[in-house]
Amino acid sequence: MPDHVADLLAFIDRSPTPYHAVAESIHRLEQHGYRELGEGDAWQIEPAVRCHVVRNDGSLSAFEVGSLSPAEAGFQIVGAHTDSPNLRLKPLADVTAHGYQQLAVEPYGGVLLHTWLDRDLSLAGRVTVRSAAGVETLLLDFGRPLLRVPSLAIHLSREIREEGLKLNPQ
Repeated sequence: MPDHVADLLAFIDRSPTPYHAVAESIHRLEQHGYRELGEGDAWQIEPAVRCHVVRNDGSLSAFEVGSLSPAEAGFQIVGAHTDSPNLRLKPLADVTAHGYQQLAVEPYGGVLLHTWLDRDLSLAGRVTVRSAAGVETLLLDFGRPLLRVPSLAIHLSREIREEGLKLNPQ
């Protein structure tokens, strides 16, 4: 497999959430000489500088200033987004019902709900914890199967054959 394909797959594996994608992108940018600027700070920008700006740990902008002014050399902008359809835990996600421990979720983005059924799912995101240093936000990625959204057995929902699968997004 070509190196750039393996590198892309590694990036995807390290980016299960927008927060992880931004953190991985920052790591890669800083390996190539980019430095962070504060979004609310006054910037001192010189030619040939490489910088990035982060907002709420989920958005990232990066740029490189050329040696000529944009009026002389022009400029290029590349954009992308870090999120993708997913199931997000609700704020009070811990539920016990019908003898099972459940996590209450809500869909985010254009989720095709049937594709989430009967497959191994993990849990990733960010958590805010109290530590000796105060309150801090950490990235979390269990990276292994923990959860499953089961489909109902056909004998418990025979109308699926006539009406098709109708899922409650919640």
